[in-house]
Amino acid sequence: MPSTTIHLKVGEYCGKKMGITSYDYYLGLIAPDSPNIDGLAPKEVRWMAHQRKKDYQEWRKSIKDYIAKAKKEYQKDFLIGYYIHVLTDIIYDEYYYLEIRENIMKNNISLENAHSEMRKDMEKYSFSELNQIKNILLKEEITYDILNITKEMMQIWKVKKMKEVKEQNQSIYMNKVIPLLEEKVYEEYKANSI
Repeated sequence: MPSTTIHLKVGEYCGKKMGITSYDYYLGLIAPDSPNIDGLAPKEVRWMAHQRKKDYQEWRKSIKDYIAKAKKEYQKDFLIGYYIHVLTDIIYDEYYYLEIRENIMKNNISLENAHSEMRKDMEKYSFSELNQIKNILLKEEITYDILNITKEMMQIWKVKKMKEVKEQNQSIYMNKVIPLLEEKVYEEYKANSI
Protein backbone atom coordinates (compact mmCIF):
# COMPACT_ATOMS: atom_id res chain seq x y z
CA MET A 1 0.00 0.00 0.00
CA PRO A 2 1.32 3.46 -0.81
CA SER A 3 2.46 5.94 1.84
CA THR A 4 0.45 8.99 2.88
CA THR A 5 2.63 11.22 0.70
CA ILE A 6 2.01 9.04 -2.34
CA HIS A 7 -1.74 9.06 -1.67
CA LEU A 8 -1.61 12.86 -1.52
CA LYS A 9 0.42 13.04 -4.75
CA VAL A 10 -1.95 10.78 -6.69
CA GLY A 11 -4.89 12.66 -5.20
CA GLU A 12 -3.34 16.03 -6.02
CA TYR A 13 -2.97 14.92 -9.65
CA CYS A 14 -6.57 13.67 -9.84
CA GLY A 15 -7.85 16.72 -7.96
CA LYS A 16 -6.21 19.08 -10.48
CA LYS A 17 -7.91 17.23 -13.31
CA MET A 18 -11.29 17.46 -11.54
CA GLY A 19 -10.86 20.98 -10.11
CA ILE A 20 -11.02 19.75 -6.49
CA THR A 21 -8.58 21.18 -3.93
CA SER A 22 -10.71 21.33 -0.80
CA TYR A 23 -9.84 20.42 2.76
CA ASP A 24 -12.47 17.65 2.72
CA TYR A 25 -10.98 16.12 -0.44
CA TYR A 26 -7.46 16.01 1.02
CA LEU A 27 -8.82 14.65 4.31
CA GLY A 28 -10.52 11.85 2.38
CA LEU A 29 -7.23 11.04 0.69
CA ILE A 30 -5.59 10.18 4.02
CA ALA A 31 -8.57 9.06 6.13
CA PRO A 32 -8.64 5.31 5.31
CA ASP A 33 -5.23 4.82 6.94
CA SER A 34 -6.32 6.43 10.24
CA PRO A 35 -6.44 3.08 12.08
CA ASN A 36 -2.62 3.05 11.87
CA ILE A 37 -2.21 5.86 14.44
CA ASP A 38 -0.23 3.60 16.78
CA GLY A 39 1.62 1.64 14.09
CA LEU A 40 0.27 -0.88 11.61
CA ALA A 41 -3.23 -1.82 12.76
CA PRO A 42 -4.38 -5.46 12.65
CA LYS A 43 -5.33 -6.69 9.18
CA GLU A 44 -9.07 -6.93 9.89
CA VAL A 45 -9.13 -3.32 11.15
CA ARG A 46 -7.25 -2.00 8.10
CA TRP A 47 -9.37 -4.06 5.74
CA MET A 48 -12.64 -2.75 7.21
CA ALA A 49 -11.51 0.89 6.84
CA HIS A 50 -10.69 0.20 3.18
CA GLN A 51 -13.68 -2.11 2.51
CA ARG A 52 -10.95 -4.50 1.34
CA LYS A 53 -11.58 -7.88 -0.25
CA LYS A 54 -9.03 -10.45 -1.42
CA ASP A 55 -10.13 -10.26 -5.05
CA TYR A 56 -9.41 -6.88 -6.68
CA GLN A 57 -12.73 -6.75 -8.57
CA GLU A 58 -14.67 -7.57 -5.40
CA TRP A 59 -12.68 -4.88 -3.59
CA ARG A 60 -13.59 -2.33 -6.28
CA LYS A 61 -17.26 -3.27 -5.96
CA SER A 62 -17.12 -3.19 -2.16
CA ILE A 63 -15.73 0.36 -1.93
CA LYS A 64 -17.95 1.69 -4.70
CA ASP A 65 -21.06 0.20 -3.05
CA TYR A 66 -20.06 1.65 0.31
CA ILE A 67 -19.45 5.13 -1.15
CA ALA A 68 -22.83 5.01 -2.94
CA LYS A 69 -24.55 4.30 0.40
CA ALA A 70 -22.53 6.94 2.26
CA LYS A 71 -23.36 9.82 -0.10
CA LYS A 72 -26.14 11.11 2.14
CA GLU A 73 -23.94 11.19 5.24
CA TYR A 74 -20.71 12.84 4.09
CA GLN A 75 -19.47 15.81 2.15
CA LYS A 76 -18.96 14.84 -1.52
CA ASP A 77 -15.31 15.94 -1.76
CA PHE A 78 -14.46 13.84 1.30
CA LEU A 79 -16.01 10.74 -0.29
CA ILE A 80 -14.23 11.38 -3.58
CA GLY A 81 -10.92 11.60 -1.71
CA TYR A 82 -11.71 8.45 0.27
CA TYR A 83 -12.59 6.58 -2.94
CA ILE A 84 -9.43 7.77 -4.70
CA HIS A 85 -7.35 6.60 -1.72
CA VAL A 86 -8.79 3.09 -1.93
CA LEU A 87 -8.56 3.03 -5.75
CA THR A 88 -4.89 3.98 -5.42
CA ASP A 89 -4.33 1.05 -3.07
CA ILE A 90 -6.12 -1.36 -5.38
CA ILE A 91 -4.30 -0.25 -8.51
CA TYR A 92 -0.92 -0.08 -6.77
CA ASP A 93 -1.30 -3.62 -5.40
CA GLU A 94 -2.72 -5.05 -8.59
CA TYR A 95 -0.35 -3.47 -11.14
CA TYR A 96 2.79 -2.09 -9.51
CA TYR A 97 3.69 -3.82 -6.24
CA LEU A 98 5.30 -6.89 -7.82
CA GLU A 99 7.10 -4.79 -10.45
CA ILE A 100 8.65 -2.55 -7.80
CA ARG A 101 9.58 -5.53 -5.66
CA GLU A 102 11.35 -7.10 -8.66
CA ASN A 103 13.26 -3.85 -9.32
CA ILE A 104 14.35 -3.72 -5.70
CA MET A 105 15.53 -7.32 -5.81
CA LYS A 106 17.67 -6.50 -8.89
CA ASN A 107 19.77 -4.38 -6.51
CA ASN A 108 20.81 -7.43 -4.46
CA ILE A 109 18.00 -7.05 -1.93
CA SER A 110 16.51 -10.38 -0.84
CA LEU A 111 12.84 -11.23 -1.25
CA GLU A 112 12.48 -11.16 2.55
CA ASN A 113 13.79 -7.58 2.70
CA ALA A 114 12.23 -6.21 -0.49
CA HIS A 115 8.97 -5.06 1.12
CA SER A 116 10.70 -3.14 3.92
CA GLU A 117 13.04 -1.57 1.34
CA MET A 118 9.97 -0.50 -0.63
CA ARG A 119 8.44 1.11 2.48
CA LYS A 120 11.70 2.99 3.14
CA ASP A 121 11.74 4.23 -0.44
CA MET A 122 8.13 5.43 -0.13
CA GLU A 123 9.07 7.43 2.94
CA LYS A 124 11.79 9.18 0.88
CA TYR A 125 9.23 10.32 -1.70
CA SER A 126 8.10 13.94 -1.75
CA PHE A 127 6.64 16.43 -4.23
CA SER A 128 6.56 20.20 -4.59
CA GLU A 129 2.89 20.75 -3.60
CA LEU A 130 3.09 18.67 -0.42
CA ASN A 131 3.65 21.57 2.00
CA GLN A 132 0.73 23.49 0.50
CA ILE A 133 -1.56 20.47 1.03
CA LYS A 134 -0.24 19.99 4.58
CA ASN A 135 -1.09 23.61 5.36
CA ILE A 136 -4.64 23.14 4.06
CA LEU A 137 -5.08 20.02 6.21
CA LEU A 138 -3.66 21.65 9.35
CA LYS A 139 -5.87 24.76 9.11
CA GLU A 140 -9.14 22.94 9.86
CA GLU A 141 -10.25 20.62 12.63
CA ILE A 142 -13.24 18.91 10.99
CA THR A 143 -13.02 15.11 10.89
CA TYR A 144 -15.61 12.35 10.55
CA ASP A 145 -16.69 9.04 12.02
CA ILE A 146 -16.67 6.62 9.08
CA LEU A 147 -16.71 2.83 9.05
CA ASN A 148 -14.44 1.78 11.96
CA ILE A 149 -12.65 5.17 12.10
CA THR A 150 -13.58 7.71 14.79
CA LYS A 151 -13.26 11.48 14.45
CA GLU A 152 -10.57 11.41 17.12
CA MET A 153 -8.53 8.76 15.29
CA MET A 154 -8.75 10.71 12.06
CA GLN A 155 -7.67 13.94 13.77
CA ILE A 156 -4.66 12.28 15.46
CA TRP A 157 -3.67 10.58 12.18
CA LYS A 158 -4.03 13.81 10.20
CA VAL A 159 -1.88 15.85 12.59
CA LYS A 160 0.72 13.08 12.92
CA LYS A 161 1.15 12.69 9.15
CA MET A 162 1.06 16.41 8.37
CA LYS A 163 3.74 17.20 10.96
CA GLU A 164 6.19 14.68 9.48
CA VAL A 165 9.14 16.48 7.97
CA LYS A 166 9.81 15.64 4.34
CA GLU A 167 13.05 16.48 2.63
CA GLN A 168 13.38 16.81 -1.09
CA ASN A 169 12.36 13.76 -3.04
CA GLN A 170 15.01 11.06 -2.69
CA SER A 171 12.96 8.08 -3.83
CA ILE A 172 14.56 5.65 -6.23
CA TYR A 173 11.75 3.26 -7.09
CA MET A 174 8.54 5.27 -6.65
CA ASN A 175 9.50 8.05 -9.07
CA LYS A 176 9.17 5.70 -12.03
CA VAL A 177 5.77 4.36 -11.02
CA ILE A 178 3.90 7.40 -9.68
CA PRO A 179 3.13 9.04 -13.07
CA LEU A 180 1.72 5.71 -14.27
CA LEU A 181 -0.22 5.23 -11.03
CA GLU A 182 -1.66 8.76 -11.19
CA GLU A 183 -2.94 8.30 -14.72
CA LYS A 184 -4.34 4.81 -14.10
CA VAL A 185 -6.18 5.94 -10.94
CA TYR A 186 -7.60 8.99 -12.69
CA GLU A 187 -8.74 6.97 -15.72
CA GLU A 188 -10.43 4.37 -13.51
CA TYR A 189 -12.06 7.08 -11.41
CA LYS A 190 -13.40 8.79 -14.55
CA ALA A 191 -14.80 5.48 -15.83
CA ASN A 192 -16.45 4.71 -12.46
CA SER A 193 -16.95 8.12 -10.88
CA ILE A 194 -19.07 8.20 -7.78
